[in-house]
Amino acid sequence: MTAVFAAVGVGVSVGIIAAGGGFSAPGRPILTPPTAEDIWVVGGNIKDGTALDYSLTAKSEASSLDSAQVSMVFTEAGDDNWNVEFTIVNGTGQTVVENTMTMSKELTREGQLDESFRPYFDPIQSSIFAVREMEYGDSPKYLVVGAPWNQIFYQSSEVIVRVTGEETVQTQAGTFDAFVLSYKLADKTSKIWVVRDMPLPVKAEVYDPEDNLQYRYELVRASGV
Repeated sequence: MTAVFAAVGVGVSVGIIAAGGGFSAPGRPILTPPTAEDIWVVGGNIKDGTALDYSLTAKSEASSLDSAQVSMVFTEAGDDNWNVEFTIVNGTGQTVVENTMTMSKELTREGQLDESFRPYFDPIQSSIFAVREMEYGDSPKYLVVGAPWNQIFYQSSEVIVRVTGEETVQTQAGTFDAFVLSYKLADKTSKIWVVRDMPLPVKAEVYDPEDNLQYRYELVRASGV
């Protein structure tokens, strides 16, 4: 598990129960069952030539990025993989770092990681890509208000990461109709905004159990999606 989920430990729940023709999740019933059209898939809708640019501030165990600009360009690599060209500028006036790696259609890394690139890739993996690690039993990632996506065990508490609403979110890439994942480990609320036709979340602000910022990112530009 990555990001805040690695820090506090993530467990797998007993899953979502369909009962009486309805759809239910712990603590909150959903009267209308979700369908296949409500499922969101990490990496979905990426095409040959898709480009995604993000602004990112994130911390990993060994490194961090501060007000970084992260660009990803996807090209077909065969065998259901992508070649992903990363271009990263960590803060104002820093050296441009470039690296190309092979990733699966689900955006997991394939093959070896260039160790010189690890200090840059680890914060990306634990923030923009962190949603890959979310799981709630065997349930897909439903874009339905109330649907649980993840389960966090912290101290003696169990916290469910779920879709808590729909809202219009403003990013540097434009305005989107988004579903909001949210949860609280302390006083501050962590939020991740997911858009139905986008392959990764478009915005996030996530806090650790001490209410320190774990990561914050926002989509700056998207093309080919």
